[in-house]
Amino acid sequence: MKQMSLGIPLLGAAAGTILSLALPSKRAHIVCGAVWAGLSALHAWQCRKKLIQDLKKNGGFLAMTDFPQSKLDFFVRAVEVASYIPGRARLYARPLVGNAALAAQVERELSGAAGMKSVRTNTTTGSILIEYDPTALRKNPELARMEEYIRTHVKKR
Repeated sequence: MKQMSLGIPLLGAAAGTILSLALPSKRAHIVCGAVWAGLSALHAWQCRKKLIQDLKKNGGFLAMTDFPQSKLDFFVRAVEVASYIPGRARLYARPLVGNAALAAQVERELSGAAGMKSVRTNTTTGSILIEYDPTALRKNPELARMEEYIRTHVKKR
């Protein structure tokens, strides 16, 4: 099939689909949506070699997305990173506010990791202060990935 640009037809079908929502009859919306879906499928077919090449290069679809890979990874992504310097991080988690049982569980889980010096929680503010030995922590790939996530997601002031 000859490679023709589908940019303008796709844009037209998308605009028609959106604009047809204002019409009293939904038939135009269904037709425009079907045309949009068909053009999108045709575009994907035209670009299939590039899509397959990109998927293989990046390790597949799931590798291209940034999903939590462990319980620790999930935990870190559920908190707000307030500050970070190597060896010390302050996180905030709303569920900790007024929840002593959860605070104790967080302290227990994190304190057991290699390289952790101290983990302190504050149920009044929802704060978690983590102090650790960066060299020892980075020997564990999962903890090193957790530190990298914290480092890259600290709030800028």
